[in-house]
Amino acid sequence: MKKILITLIIGFMSSIVPNSFALAQHADGRVAFIQIKNFNPSIGNLAALEGFSFMGTYVPDTKNINSKAIKDFEERYNNIKNAMWFSDKNGFESYFVQNGFGNRAFYSKKGHWLYSLILHTEHELPSSVRASIKSIYFDFAITLVEEVQTNYGGIYIVNLEDKSDIKILKVNDLGEINILLEINKE
Repeated sequence: MKKILITLIIGFMSSIVPNSFALAQHADGRVAFIQIKNFNPSIGNLAALEGFSFMGTYVPDTKNINSKAIKDFEERYNNIKNAMWFSDKNGFESYFVQNGFGNRAFYSKKGHWLYSLILHTEHELPSSVRASIKSIYFDFAITLVEEVQTNYGGIYIVNLEDKSDIKILKVNDLGEINILLEINKE
């Protein structure tokens, strides 16, 4: 379990390397992915979720996606419309918008759910997890939360910010906190 979670976290963190993409925040707090040189194609697909048009992003016919994956997705995310499906050598990825954020669900070639990456606001965190964070980092604003859901449970990658620092934390359901990254703004 630890190995899978660490791999997911490393994969997530490696996808946010500054030379791979840029982030822009809208006035309403949503984060947009902006394509620049060497933009990761997988993350590039998220840009299509910004508006109602898919901006020319290839959307395969769902008949080419394993039916088990489609069924599981519909049960997990029953109110999602306009999900975009992509396949690669490892299986299938679904990109979808939920609560104004672009989220992802990953499936094996056989249609088995592997994990999901779900973005949240501070107020969608479980109260015990939020309380654990705020008891230590009470002066920091929680700017973004990414929940990593797996068969083994979930963890939260939490971005915090104050006047002089940015911190990225890994927090489990028990409220145990690990600092993944600390950046001084000055």
